[in-house]
Amino acid sequence: MHGAELVSSRSWQDRTTSCALVACVFALAWGLKSFYSRAGFEDLRWILAPTRWLVERLTGAAFEPEAHQGYLSRDRLYQIAPACAGVNFMIVAFASLACGLVHTCSTLRGRMALLVASAFAAYAVTVLANATRIALAMRLHDARTAFGPLTPERLHCAEGVTVYFVFLCVLFAAGARLTGARHEFAL
Repeated sequence: MHGAELVSSRSWQDRTTSCALVACVFALAWGLKSFYSRAGFEDLRWILAPTRWLVERLTGAAFEPEAHQGYLSRDRLYQIAPACAGVNFMIVAFASLACGLVHTCSTLRGRMALLVASAFAAYAVTVLANATRIALAMRLHDARTAFGPLTPERLHCAEGVTVYFVFLCVLFAAGARLTGARHEFAL
């Protein structure tokens, strides 16, 4: 093979393995989304239990398990339920990292390491983001805060979106910095 053919062959292999990784990410994301759509409290303890532990540290509130429901703070009248698990955020975080940074890896081994690191990072950041979101939501709940058309329910939703957005941006920026991704964004 000549130099140009070798580069073209590598480029084709890089695109092929990148596409395979992206397909794998989407398959994993779809599988997790499918699992989450029918999961109950017991199925989600792997993410709810560490979230509960961190919320307790951040707020001082005590939560106890309620069978088939979630974790309940009787003193604060607040529940960490399966809907609070943040699995949808974790899916987005995982896919963003793995698909958004695949171009930084030049080998199959590097791409596989990115896939695994993205999964671990997405899980850890999901627990941290969820605990932060729940701790802030508890403060809003306790204060019964409302601002005109922002009812407590709408404020709770806006707070959640804001927290998730900030954590996702920080996660991706950290991932880009660690992988040496270029900082070119189209505007």
